[in-house]
Amino acid sequence: MCGLVGAFAGSGDARGLTDRLARGADAIAHRGPDDSGAYCDGPVALGFRRLAILDLSPLGHQPMASARGDWIIVFNGEIYNFIELRRELEDVGVRFRSATDTEVLVEALEHWGLAAFGRFNGMWAVLAWQRSTQTLLACRDPWGIKPLYASKTGDTLFFASEIKAMRAMGVDLGTPNMVAARAFLDVGELDTGTRTLYRNVERLEPGQVYLYRAGAAPRRHTIDTDAWRVDATPFARSSAGEQEFVERFRAAFLAAVRIRLRSDVAVGTCLSGGLDSTAIACAAARFLPSDRTQHCRHAFTALIPEYDERRYIKAVVDQSHASWHTTVADDGQVAAEIEGFFRAHDEPVHTLGAFAGYLVMALARREGVKVLLNGQGSDELLAGYPSSTGSYLRSVLHRDGLVYAAGQAVAEGGSVLAGARLLARAASAGLAAHLPPALARRTRALVSLAAAKEGPDLIARTGPLAARGDDEPARGEGLPLALENQFRRFPLPLYLRVEDTNSSAYSIEARLPFLDPTVVALARVAPASLLRRDGMNKFLLRRILPGLVPDIVWQRRDKMGFPVPSARWLREPLRARFLRTLAPAVLARRGWYDAGVVADLTGRFLATDGPMPPPLQRLFMLESWAQMHLDG
Repeated sequence: MCGLVGAFAGSGDARGLTDRLARGADAIAHRGPDDSGAYCDGPVALGFRRLAILDLSPLGHQPMASARGDWIIVFNGEIYNFIELRRELEDVGVRFRSATDTEVLVEALEHWGLAAFGRFNGMWAVLAWQRSTQTLLACRDPWGIKPLYASKTGDTLFFASEIKAMRAMGVDLGTPNMVAARAFLDVGELDTGTRTLYRNVERLEPGQVYLYRAGAAPRRHTIDTDAWRVDATPFARSSAGEQEFVERFRAAFLAAVRIRLRSDVAVGTCLSGGLDSTAIACAAARFLPSDRTQHCRHAFTALIPEYDERRYIKAVVDQSHASWHTTVADDGQVAAEIEGFFRAHDEPVHTLGAFAGYLVMALARREGVKVLLNGQGSDELLAGYPSSTGSYLRSVLHRDGLVYAAGQAVAEGGSVLAGARLLARAASAGLAAHLPPALARRTRALVSLAAAKEGPDLIARTGPLAARGDDEPARGEGLPLALENQFRRFPLPLYLRVEDTNSSAYSIEARLPFLDPTVVALARVAPASLLRRDGMNKFLLRRILPGLVPDIVWQRRDKMGFPVPSARWLREPLRARFLRTLAPAVLARRGWYDAGVVADLTGRFLATDGPMPPPLQRLFMLESWAQMHLDG
């Protein structure tokens, strides 16, 4: 986990920007406390903060130049297959000075050009300056694991790993983007496409290579990922073909974990007791020594007293022989740490559940572990969310017929009546996908079991947020489309931003095995009946877990996600902050919400001991962001 800043001056001379870039790099020193560097040449200035993971010597210093001196790069992330790529480059005569993946990346650019990005198994945000062509290259990995923001001021384009670096460089962030704010308030969606909550700041799209030259229009190329594609044709619809697919997925997952253990510093895993973190922790235990070296097995957990998963976690720890580190999210810690959490995040997070991940990263920092493996991407690839149920039933109804779909609906619902309702809703939604939008909404409403009593439309009835944006999610039917939306649009991009911010706040590098390109390619061609089955989510993952993880974990059917007692926290340790944040006078000055509706919702919420309405929680997160980052 490193941090980078950069500028491309249309005037052709970036020398006057170096002080501003130094301030931007200092603002994200938490991303890379081990070293810093800067470079300036003609229209380009680059700044860097290093978190040393591979080759801890000064040979890993950035900005780094290729051996021929034509390319200079700053790079945040990891290229996990750098050893294999290094051998290929050595075969054509490249001689390496360091043992870093950074040097492999810059030499790959030197010898393979833009095609190099399609060969990387990793995560990255890169700024690269080619001196011979006077071209600046900017690129993010295909799934958008590593962030990179851009903003234009006059004729100068600024880049940074975090928006706070933009602010430190004196970039005009612009007024809040109210379309983005409304989408967040409605459903929690934010990190869609290039937009951010600041009108003058965009995030570069994943999987794209942007090329900038003075006096020329920017060009863009899509990274060619054909090398990682999987042909599903050999896996016919038979038990033998299905078993072969499962074995291939198991091998890919184990390889993904193993290659992400490459490190010259201590590596650990997050451990929550769920399927994803358990699978990663147990797989890592196969490849890490159990002695007391820096690479011994570490597992980190934030214990939430109200959601006790210790019986699952203890089974994993006993099997893996990991050193288990825990922190308890009690009321005192919540009250003490929440301001730092809000300060770290330049844009709102979806729920207070993200705070548990923040505490895990703080714990790893205290224990001296700089790399953590985590499970982001599994739910979006392998149909882990309850919201995938309808799309799954439409897929099996289309492919396997009514009888099989009805049986699966009963298994999902837990009873014949509940299953019939699920199947009816799934079928009607499939019909609605082919209807005009207005009629589709009415069709869905006919089979809705209950309507929300209050929601964003009431909260944002007046003011700028009343105007609804027009970029609706893609309409369609079937599980592949639903999962693609979850993966590309929402919620995974938001979760990746949260993971990056939580980890970088404590100088931790988070690695995500489920986003290995081979794992992703296999998951994308898996049939719906292998992703969910018999009322179990992530069925494909469950098929590879017997013998790898304790039975008590892979057989569990409940999905807890990242549960925290948000409602109790806001009624008790965070009550004063909650009331201060949503005070009527404050909301009236903001002018975004119907303050009367908010006051009514807040009063009813505090007067009961029930759950917190999701719109009210999103409002609290949005307004907390506004007060921290807009009002200062």
